[in-house]
Amino acid sequence: MDSKESLGRTIVGWRGLLAGEDKRTRLICFLGLLFVSASMTFIQFGFVGIGSAGEYAGYMLALLGPVTIAALFLGIAWGALEGVAAGLILQVHAYFLPLDLIERYFVTPLSSVVLYGASGFLFALLFALALRNNPRGIRRYVYYVLTCVLVSGFASLMFVAATILAVLQLESVESLLAAVGTGSISLQFASDFVLTFVLCVIADRVAQWRIETHNYVSVRTIFRVRQILSLFIAFMAVSAVAFMATTFQEVTAAGRQIQRELDYIDGNFNEQWEAWEEYSQAIESDEDAISTKELEENAIYHLIAGYDEQDGLLIVFNNGKVVDSNCGAYMSSDDLNEDDKIVYDEVVKLMYDGAQKAVQSNALQRMLYTFGNDYYQLGYMRAMNPKNNIYIMMAQPNSMVFERRTETMMWTTLSTLVLLVVVYFMSRRLLNSTVVDPVDRTNASLAKIMTGDLDQTVTEVGSVEFASLSAGINSTVDALKTLINEAERRNERDLATARAIQEGALPKVFPAFPDVDDVELYASMDAAKEVGGDFYDYFVVDDHTVGFLIADVSGKGIPGALFMMAAKNEIENRMLGGMSLSQAIAMANVHLCANNEAGMFVTVWAATLDWTTGELTYVNAGHNFPLLRHGRGGEWEWIKKKCGLFLGTFDVARYRQETLTLEPGDELILYTDGVNEAFNVGDEEYGNDRLERFLADNNDSRPEDMVRALRGDVAKWAEGAEQSDDVTILVVEYRA
Repeated sequence: MDSKESLGRTIVGWRGLLAGEDKRTRLICFLGLLFVSASMTFIQFGFVGIGSAGEYAGYMLALLGPVTIAALFLGIAWGALEGVAAGLILQVHAYFLPLDLIERYFVTPLSSVVLYGASGFLFALLFALALRNNPRGIRRYVYYVLTCVLVSGFASLMFVAATILAVLQLESVESLLAAVGTGSISLQFASDFVLTFVLCVIADRVAQWRIETHNYVSVRTIFRVRQILSLFIAFMAVSAVAFMATTFQEVTAAGRQIQRELDYIDGNFNEQWEAWEEYSQAIESDEDAISTKELEENAIYHLIAGYDEQDGLLIVFNNGKVVDSNCGAYMSSDDLNEDDKIVYDEVVKLMYDGAQKAVQSNALQRMLYTFGNDYYQLGYMRAMNPKNNIYIMMAQPNSMVFERRTETMMWTTLSTLVLLVVVYFMSRRLLNSTVVDPVDRTNASLAKIMTGDLDQTVTEVGSVEFASLSAGINSTVDALKTLINEAERRNERDLATARAIQEGALPKVFPAFPDVDDVELYASMDAAKEVGGDFYDYFVVDDHTVGFLIADVSGKGIPGALFMMAAKNEIENRMLGGMSLSQAIAMANVHLCANNEAGMFVTVWAATLDWTTGELTYVNAGHNFPLLRHGRGGEWEWIKKKCGLFLGTFDVARYRQETLTLEPGDELILYTDGVNEAFNVGDEEYGNDRLERFLADNNDSRPEDMVRALRGDVAKWAEGAEQSDDVTILVVEYRA
């Protein structure tokens, strides 16, 4: 099964691309994505405005990013849970600390918990359906496009619906101010689609990499990947904490500044009130006395002079009406049309009610704010009530309160990033020097040990753990060497015994037929291993016939030697049994095929020679063709009659015997493929041509001299190269 087929099968059970991972890995992935969602919410990346500040053309639902990855990686259950959890965090944040209009008025349970929970469920469901047959190539990405289009469209429509419901539930002027809306739904849909599709492609490639490299990734790579992910989460956490700390710090600073200004204004008011009150008492006639209303008007006069827009919004109320402000828009509604006058009256009432609540709570209050701009935003205000129905309110918009937050966050983020990069390289270096490099060196030593270099030792002692590991490996190798040496000694004893048995089974008495002067035979066998699979044999059949043969077993070593013993006995017994040579070979084949579970076979060239007539009868069962020399010093000729099947394969095989008549001085040479297939250090084969040339140069040699000379020539040819096969030679000369 290839990696892509594996990737497709992980979708089974609606468990996502990481279905094959263990529960711990899936849980860590879920918690990491949830942490990213929380960090995005706290640094105001839950909704990302598109356009200039305060005049956004639309909003991107950025929290769809981690929800999309959770749905694709972890499946339906975890995807929906990630969406619900992310929406819940957003809802809690919007309730306790809304930092902009979107969070204050438009984040409701419907546009947070329900929206993201449903989106996570739909993403996972559509991913599972789209990938159930493991589509590949462009089809896979087409399915991702369709899924992202459907879910992004659903999320955008739900957000608009939630916004409309939120507006309908607002009261008084707030409904008018909130009606500024959330921008273009088409822009929101397009941005959500691009975000989710790009993340789908990246997540898909990450999942494929994870599956393709599962159990084949080095410790170094695993650590680097996890380190980068950990540092990314740490970066998000630091950014979120720094953002919130900066926000609270600047809100606190703004509250203190507003309070100082109000205290200053309150002091001026009291001074003017006392001055006008003393003046009133100094007037003797009751007709000239100053009324309370006049005292209030005189005390208020020029009270906030010198304050401009850079100081925030200042409004002085007297009996619920604006009597002074540093913003002309709040001073009078005389020049407004009927509709705008209604809005003006509601705005003034909203401001006045807010001022009364601020005095009662004696705390910094959040308010909807517009001042010198054509857009709305949140702001902070405090108020005081120096006398009677007089209220003085001072407010600053978010743009003023958080004027330095962007710069502060920029430097905080940059310094955090630099610090984390330094930490990354330092920890990477630390890991390499303390863990990865020692592991690599240990593995390199183990690789040499695995190739058979048991003299290799592991010398990593930089820590207690590596010292213990090195000692354990070295002691294991030492024990293994001891066991191997003991096994080799036992094997050498066994092989020596087997070799002695094999050598004892091969006839070595020469002359081979001391009572037969008309036939001279000599043979030898040099095994490629301690014991070989080649064999030869010779024996007297009756009072005028001798038999001889040469054979090559398919295996080497002890298995070949065992099969060789069985084959030798079978052939010899059948040839001495009085049947024809072809029948003898056929019967030996039947017995060798029986219970031949190892599937071994043997090639045989067997013959009988009537020394009174020179008639040679032979059977070739798949063996190398022999050569015949015609007379002493004569030419050599290949005996290439048709071969039969080698013995031990098919018990129904039949064999044809051939005859030829030898003349006095004729010589026959038999050999196994260890002769003509011997290789030198240049990987060149001895070959039949070289054999012919050798025989042509030795066409007057007797059997023993011929065997020794040919063995020497083959050994000289293969000098320096390991002997790859048994070398067996048998030479017969007819001398009637």
